[in-house]
Amino acid sequence: MKRIPVSELMTPKPITIAHNQTVGMAIEVMTRYEIRRLPVTKDGKLVGIISDRDLRQLGGRPSLKLPKSDRDDAYLQLPVEEAMTLNVITLREHHTVQDAIASMIKHKIGGLPIVDRDGSLVGILSEQDVLKFCLSLLEREAER
Repeated sequence: MKRIPVSELMTPKPITIAHNQTVGMAIEVMTRYEIRRLPVTKDGKLVGIISDRDLRQLGGRPSLKLPKSDRDDAYLQLPVEEAMTLNVITLREHHTVQDAIASMIKHKIGGLPIVDRDGSLVGILSEQDVLKFCLSLLEREAER
């Protein structure tokens, strides 16, 4: 099987949030775009990632959909940089899908930011991207 670079499957130019935006803003963005992880940037560089799991743990809630009465909780005003995961596991565009799958399994993560040589975010590869790819391979194989 041909080794396929992650650049062929990743979502280019993913939605991001600035390090100094609030947790409340992160929740709004993730809810609006129906995404589970949000790369955090500072001056165009990836500095962290915040996931729906991070936000649920921070807020002590099982869901990101908060009732309006809870929108004034103090944690919603925290800067994202205080809630994000640092030392993000990343890959570069030339890494293969096999590399990505191995990394996701090893680190038990559902997505990988893809960065260029200088650390600028160029894409994101999610478990959904990988699963869609695997499904297309299986369907092609079944047609043979």
